[in-house]
Formats: sequence, structure tokens, C-alpha cells
Amino acid sequence: MKTALEIGHLAGSRKAFTLPLDYVTRTGAIVAMRGAGKTVTATVIAEEMCEAGLPWIAFDPVGVWWGLRVNPDGSAGGYPVLIVGGEHGDLPLEKHAAPRLAEALVRENVCCVIDLALESKNTWRGFVADFCDRLMELRPSVPRHIFLEEAPEFIPQKPMGEQKRSLAAVDRLTRLGRNNGYGTTVVSQRFATVQKDVLTQCENLFAMRTTGKPDRTAAKDWIGECVQPAPDDPTVQQFLDSLADLNDGEGWFWSPQWLKLFEQVKVRERKTYHPGRTRSVGQAAQQVELSNVRDFVERVRPLLEEERPKPAGKPAAKAAPAFKALQEQSTESTAKLRAAEAEAARLRGQNADLHRQLGAAKATVQVLRQTLEPQYRAMERLFADLDTVASTNGAGDRAVWEPWKAKLGTTCARIIDILLERGGTATVAQLATLASVAPRTLYNNLTPLARNGLITRSHGSVTLRVP
Repeated sequence: MKTALEIGHLAGSRKAFTLPLDYVTRTGAIVAMRGAGKTVTATVIAEEMCEAGLPWIAFDPVGVWWGLRVNPDGSAGGYPVLIVGGEHGDLPLEKHAAPRLAEALVRENVCCVIDLALESKNTWRGFVADFCDRLMELRPSVPRHIFLEEAPEFIPQKPMGEQKRSLAAVDRLTRLGRNNGYGTTVVSQRFATVQKDVLTQCENLFAMRTTGKPDRTAAKDWIGECVQPAPDDPTVQQFLDSLADLNDGEGWFWSPQWLKLFEQVKVRERKTYHPGRTRSVGQAAQQVELSNVRDFVERVRPLLEEERPKPAGKPAAKAAPAFKALQEQSTESTAKLRAAEAEAARLRGQNADLHRQLGAAKATVQVLRQTLEPQYRAMERLFADLDTVASTNGAGDRAVWEPWKAKLGTTCARIIDILLERGGTATVAQLATLASVAPRTLYNNLTPLARNGLITRSHGSVTLRVP
């Protein structure tokens, strides 16, 4: 049995970084710009909770958390997580069933992804508000954690319409949920767009790569509220100065009151499939197969279909005809169910045949691999030599850069040309001067180059990478 949540290791060393199991009832925030690793960090925590037997619920407006049911290579595996809504839902998301779903999940201690990606934003906010309000009326026998992706959609700095309801519900859950056995983690691309009152209730912070000045100011506000450092504390400046240059998957974990930690952490790789990982240009989408959670579905479905007691003193009119209609519907449903079971049996037989064919194909592939291994190794050495030759001139064949220059725009193209002219490396100051742009504009254009793996940044210098 797990005794801690294994999140990764300290940056620059192999010393493990873990969180206590008690994080399940604590509050946290994960903030990072797109592609820096915020969703990976949140799902790594969820994976660890699965292994520790700690139930959780994730609201996913992006539609990527279903990957927890799939192995990294796309095969069925991962963890037994129930998915409600979205393209991969085990159960449909019923807009007005949020309270019943909250009751069912609390009663059954099921880990669950509520996929909101196919719904409107008003539906997102109303569903989250109703769910969290009902959650706070329940006292679970087992503590659980609530993850809220794209938090500014629900708890924005300036709420409007349904956002006011979702803000009130999430704020109450964050402030008072621990008394009922709930913890929360809000996930956002920016500090500045999350409601300040909720953010400052988060006693733990994962701060990953962030570049904007308003976000640095908001991060400083969090420090002032939660850490209350001395005016000359060098830790604050170290934290703020490093945010723009953190690598993917790296961030600062700051827990000033609970764990009294301030550490730079490298989050481990996921043990499951990450649908949101950025693909290279021209790379085909990976085929995936979700693991079977039929037992979870069969346990939760009846709880969602339970009828609530009708108010006394108001008998339904024409009860007998209504009952007869229900009987006819039940008979029709039974016939459809039997037909579905027969079809499922046929598909299982086809699946068994396919598995046998796959086994034969794997044996054939193994023979081919053994036959072609020498040629493969020779080609591998040849391409390694070609990469070495390409890297010596700092940029390789200039023609490979043209598609990227056309795609990323004039300023990015100019930066690429300057780096090619200078042998592949230049300082930030040199780039700003030669490109005739302000430092802010330069940094804004370095971001898409770094996100697409075309440059690396280190200690004030920028190096071109062969795509």
C-alpha cells in the first residue's frame, strides 16, 4: 500500500519528491502556460491517488483526462476510472443530473472524469455549480479530491452570468470542503485570470513556466497573501525571475504553511496515455483502446436512475394508463437489451478472432525484425552520422526551416534567419538588436519556437535545434 504520492524528483538531482496522502483533503493550484505540463502534473497526482485507493473527481472541459484509461502506447489499460460525458463517456452527461451524480459518486467511492468538452460553457458552469453545492451537503465516508481544469472558466477574476454561481460554489468548496472530507486542485494557464480570493485559499502551489507580467504580479500577490515573506527575502525574486525560463514539466512547489516546502521539481512522466500531448507536424493521431470499467458503470448507473420520492398529497392523475405505458416501455426495453446482448456476444467472438490474428501477426513481425535487424542498425548509424554533420554547422539544411518560417510568421522567421546566420546560437540581447524588436516582442515570438522544439534557451542565450 502506498505511503505517499510519488510526483517526481527534485530538479538537478534524483532525490524523490513526494506528497503526503493527506493531500487528498488539501487545496492546491497548478498554474502554467499551455504546453508547460499543468495537465500532466494534475493527472500524475490523480494516478498516484488511484494507486493509493483515494477517490477523486475531475471536471475536464478540454476532453483529455480520459487518457487515464489507456496505456501510454494506446492499448487498453491505465486505471479503472469512470468517464461521464464526452466522446469516450461510459455514461452520458445529463445537464440537470449533477446533484444525483454527486450522490452516486460519493456513495460508491468511484474515481471519475466528468468530460464537459461537448457541452456549452453555460452548461459547464451550471453543472459544476449544482454538483459542488450538492457535494457540500454530503459527508463521504472516504475523503476525496476534486480537480478543476480550465479554472478561469468557472472562477474568473470578473464573473458574469452563470460564472457567478460556479464561482460561489467552487469558492465554498475550496474554503470549507476539508471539513466535509474534500480537497481541491484548480488548474489554470494563468495566475491573473483566476479569482484572487479562491487562489489565495490554495495552500499549495505548483508554479510552472509563466511569462506574462500580469501573471508575475498575480503570483507575487499569492506570495504576499499566503507566504508573507520578509521584504528582502531573496526566495521571492528567485521564484519570480525563474518562471519564464522553466523547462516543460518543471516547476516550483511552494507549501508555506502545511509542508513548509519551497522546491524546484521535475514532474515524472505519466503512466497513462496523454491525449493532449503536442504532435509533430505531419504525425498521424495515435489509435487508442480504453480499458473496461463495466463493473463501475453497473454500480453507478442504478444510482443515477433511482426515482426521487414524489411529494405526498399530490397523486398523479390517470395512474393506471401511465403504469400500463411504463410496462410496455419496459417490455420493449427488455427486447432491445436482449438484442444488444446477442450483438455483444457476436462482437466478443470477432474480438477473439482478431486477437488470434494479432498473435500470428506479431510472430511474423518478430521474424521480420530478426531478419532486418542488421540493416536497421546500419541505417541507424548512418542517420546518426548525418545528424552529427547537420549539427556541426549549427542549423543543418536551411530548406527544412522554410515551412516553419511560413507557419510561424515574420518575426519568428527573422529570428530563425538570424540564428542561421550566426551559426545557430545568439544571446537574447543580440537577437533583440538584430531583429529590431522590443524584448517583450522577442519573448512573445520565442515562445512558439520553443513550444515547437525549434530552439532551446539557457542562461540568456538561444540555440537553434534542427527540426
